[in-house]
Amino acid sequence: MTELSDRIENSKMMSKVMPVAEAVKYVKDGDTLAISGFTKSGEPKMFLPALAEHFSSVSPDARINLFSGASLSDEVENPIAKFIKRRGPYMSSSVSRKLIHAGKMEFTDVHLSQFARNLMYGFYGAINVAVVEVSRIRPDGSVILTPSVGISAEALHKAQKIILEVNTAEPNYTGFHDISIPSVHPNVRWPIPITNVSDRIGTPYVEIDTSKVVGVIASNTPEYPVSFKAVTEMDKAIARNVIDYLVHMRDHFGWARRLPPIQSGVGNIANAIVGELYDSPFTKIRFWTEVFQDGMLKFVEDDAKFEAASATAISLSVEGIREFRRLFERCRDRLVLRPMWLSNLAEVITRLFVIAMNTPIEVDIYGHANSTHVDGSKIINGVGGSGDFLRNAYLSIVHTPSIRRLKDGKTVSCVMPYVRHIDHTEHDIKCIVTEQGFAMNTEIQSGKNRAREIIQKCAHPYFRPLLLDYLRYAGDGDEPRPTSMDVIDGWWKEYNAACCEFGSR
Repeated sequence: MTELSDRIENSKMMSKVMPVAEAVKYVKDGDTLAISGFTKSGEPKMFLPALAEHFSSVSPDARINLFSGASLSDEVENPIAKFIKRRGPYMSSSVSRKLIHAGKMEFTDVHLSQFARNLMYGFYGAINVAVVEVSRIRPDGSVILTPSVGISAEALHKAQKIILEVNTAEPNYTGFHDISIPSVHPNVRWPIPITNVSDRIGTPYVEIDTSKVVGVIASNTPEYPVSFKAVTEMDKAIARNVIDYLVHMRDHFGWARRLPPIQSGVGNIANAIVGELYDSPFTKIRFWTEVFQDGMLKFVEDDAKFEAASATAISLSVEGIREFRRLFERCRDRLVLRPMWLSNLAEVITRLFVIAMNTPIEVDIYGHANSTHVDGSKIINGVGGSGDFLRNAYLSIVHTPSIRRLKDGKTVSCVMPYVRHIDHTEHDIKCIVTEQGFAMNTEIQSGKNRAREIIQKCAHPYFRPLLLDYLRYAGDGDEPRPTSMDVIDGWWKEYNAACCEFGSR
């Protein structure tokens, strides 16, 4: 068992070790906290639940602002949610979501590449406290992070007070990270000298002002695993169509067996695609992405299939965590963890010719995508890094089932006449993929012709006649919509009836 003293190699920092119940007292009502954590990885697992308990007993009306890299686990965010006044830039907590929809929590949904830089620019005001999970404190006081970077380096740089949570349940991650702070005008440092996935431009540790450290707390709580549903036949069909599209582009543009680097979103479809990618004819695959997840682990041992990966977090299932521990040293040599401003930076994404793949809630016949808001108003979690990658990628792919079954029994089309919230326009997306096929947007054509192709190749056959009817009712124009409310209302009645009928089959 690893002792705390094995991980704290600075005597000054060792003298600041305290119980978490004491450390939480450094956070006051109205404070802004910037913390570690990205897709439930590398978060301060002890501190936030303890802070919620402290507020509940001492200051039940307290409110704080909470900034993280991306989502936190329910075990960490749910207890503190009722004390959050402002939250950004991404969350997946059901408790926070309800508070946001009820107007009791202000939520800022920001492109992840921009959020950390905005933090550095001072757009969100002063950072009162940084709470960051680390795996080691080095002799000079600098710190080694755990499986995620996110905004940890910026939080430690900008905060007035620092609390370090040393997690001895996690391995020592020395050697995984490449830490660089974004420059702030007018002290600009350009360009970013990355030309390959494995390039490093910073340090493997985060330098901190040790005089700001007010407390060091111990943690022996391992990473909370991410849960994945079993991969369905629909997931596999979507994945096969993605690979067919990549093979088509390879043949058309002469890539041979060498793919550009891959960015893969999170979730079941993304994991299914990575699995199909392993069985594809492509070799020496590189990932330039946000999250290193389960499907990528089997690449690590295969020198023929895999070259290197760059991400801002490692986020794994129970089985994935077990396999990652087995492959830990090999991953240290092949995987680089970077701050999210750098993993999602437009300059590098474009330079490396990244192929971006993400799953939206719905797409429309004109090629727009909604990644964030159900029914156009209820936010799910946030745009995350999908916009960073889709807008700046060499190839930008969105993949979704053509239909989705709702809890009320209806089956809805995920290919709509128009999305009810636009996160990504047709300018950002070069290919739409469903289990039905793929439609490309890499040639010059009118919006109406693009719509016909998306309907015929991506929409479910059951909904195709309705979508073609809509296009016919819409009349003239590049991306036409019906002008008559009677026509619009009539179409939606037909559509809703079709959703109920399909769901009852």
